[in-house]
Amino acid sequence: MFTIMSEIWKLAFLLSLFHNVETSPVVALNGASMEMTENEVKTLTFNFTEIDRPVNFFVRSSDIEIFTVIDGIHHNITVGEHGNFSVRIRGEFLGRAKLHLFVNKLFQGTKLNKAIHVPGAHENETWYEVTEYVDIVVKRADSPLNTIFTSIVIVLVCLANIAMGCKTELKEVKKTLKRPIAPVTGLLSQFILMPLISLGVGYLLGLEAALWFGFFAMGTSPGGAASNIYCYLLDGDVSLSVTMTFISTLSSLALIPAWIYGVGINVIYKDIEISIPFTNIFTSLIGLIIPVGIGILIQMKKPTWAKFIEKCVRPITVIFVILVFTIGVYANLYVFQLLKPLTLLAGALIPYCGFGFGALVAFLTRHDRQRILTIAIETGIQNTGVSIVMLQLSLPAPDSDIGIVAPIVCSIFTPIPMAIAIISYEIKKRCFTKKEPTNSGKLDELDCGKAAEKSEIKGLSYQPVNEKGSDSETETAQALKKKDSK
Repeated sequence: MFTIMSEIWKLAFLLSLFHNVETSPVVALNGASMEMTENEVKTLTFNFTEIDRPVNFFVRSSDIEIFTVIDGIHHNITVGEHGNFSVRIRGEFLGRAKLHLFVNKLFQGTKLNKAIHVPGAHENETWYEVTEYVDIVVKRADSPLNTIFTSIVIVLVCLANIAMGCKTELKEVKKTLKRPIAPVTGLLSQFILMPLISLGVGYLLGLEAALWFGFFAMGTSPGGAASNIYCYLLDGDVSLSVTMTFISTLSSLALIPAWIYGVGINVIYKDIEISIPFTNIFTSLIGLIIPVGIGILIQMKKPTWAKFIEKCVRPITVIFVILVFTIGVYANLYVFQLLKPLTLLAGALIPYCGFGFGALVAFLTRHDRQRILTIAIETGIQNTGVSIVMLQLSLPAPDSDIGIVAPIVCSIFTPIPMAIAIISYEIKKRCFTKKEPTNSGKLDELDCGKAAEKSEIKGLSYQPVNEKGSDSETETAQALKKKDSK
């Protein structure tokens, strides 16, 4: 009984201490978040209530690369004073950061922060961090050139998808699907392995949310048309490659939203409030899949048109590359500031792990060398255009601008092992493969030498045997037919 009473007294004492701690006297009048553009200067206003003791306030940016506090860092509040104080901040670079507020007295809603060092303050002074902070979102300023470039990219991606549809022969697809193990293996590798690889790489490297989400969106994208070319050059199963690309493109309509809303938002953006409208993602995917259907219809109804469109793929690709390295680079110079070592490492690890794990899965499911190569290529190569368009049309700024860096980096590193493999394979074929004599060569050798020697042994003249047999055999057959007829 005595023990219970003592515990009740302790609890009452702690509650009395908590009651004596005043609530934080400072409130941000601009709200819990503020948006601004690069190089823009804005003012935040804080309201403080009358207090019975002097208080010192100190504000600080959580990331000075995103925004800096240029005025109003320190504020001293005397006893009985109440009113407002202002803080001026400047946007430096696109991204998200927090404006933290610190006080040198304990209030309710604050926590001790021993790591903070306030310039000009006493070394032994204790500072408490206000748990409520202001989210600062820095965006890029609207640029007509950037809008034009994005529109051109969307048009070119749609044209490329029409060309892919023109190259897809449904007869070959149906023929390949009659043996569904390889296409199903590739589909599972594409939409299970790659999303998990991109999710794990982003987590292990500690990437910021927008960049991590960009790599994740790249990992959930369908296979790219470039995989068909690589399979052809490396003597892979081209029919399987085309079938897998076609199936993954159609499946992306359901599987990409499932990954984005089932995992992406709940894991990557769990600590950040962000709105990704489902209709935006769905309509962007629909807009990219419809051109594939148009291409298939052209291939079925107008084969000559389809061949002409296929011929246009190469110049379209050249135009796309020129635009990317001219207008694209000029309109998106900020991308180079985001190409940090960890970003480059992630851009290399994701496709390379895709190649390796795709080949491993194909090997474990007991496919032949040709199909192992094809499934590995299809797993590691993603459709960069789909992920870029989806990120630009679905994510709010600045996450959309930061997110598209991921597919750009992946597209830089993906062709490297493919180029090495193609060069090595060509060298092997030309320099280390023994040429076997053809059947025509063997027949020539037979006609010129060995047959003549055999014919001279018994004094017989050599005459070549035709498809129906020798002359004597023909005469014997005719004699037997006459005898039967009699």
